[in-house]
Amino acid sequence: MFNAITVEATFHLAHAIKQQLNSQLETQKLGIAAMHVRVLKVIGKSNSSTAIDIAGLFKRDKAQITRLVNQLIDQGFVQKTPNPDDKRSQLLELTSAGRALQERLRTLSDDMENQMAQGIEAEDLDTFTKVAQKMTRNLASQ
Repeated sequence: MFNAITVEATFHLAHAIKQQLNSQLETQKLGIAAMHVRVLKVIGKSNSSTAIDIAGLFKRDKAQITRLVNQLIDQGFVQKTPNPDDKRSQLLELTSAGRALQERLRTLSDDMENQMAQGIEAEDLDTFTKVAQKMTRNLASQ
């Protein structure tokens, strides 16, 4: 059964991942934080993201997401285009510099995943992924 030790182990893993990502971003001197990485990933995967969409996805305040997006725009990684479906909003897309950054981030992420998975059987990783996804769905459904 689920217990405090499991919750604590999950917190430790999440914290270690965040620390490692922040360390890598600092080492690479990319000038962005972990939350920027998440926003870039969403924008890169979708051709029709708005700041409101991202705020809803991350369950964050629109103003916070807007600040992150504006920082990415100022750095030349993201650009806004008119939204043909809603004149009040703008679609976000990666610039060529943003796509290049996303490739660097993908390599960084792959390296981190390889480091994390050292000594763990593929079957165990598959089980972990399924369990983590199920736990996330359980918490999201409440």
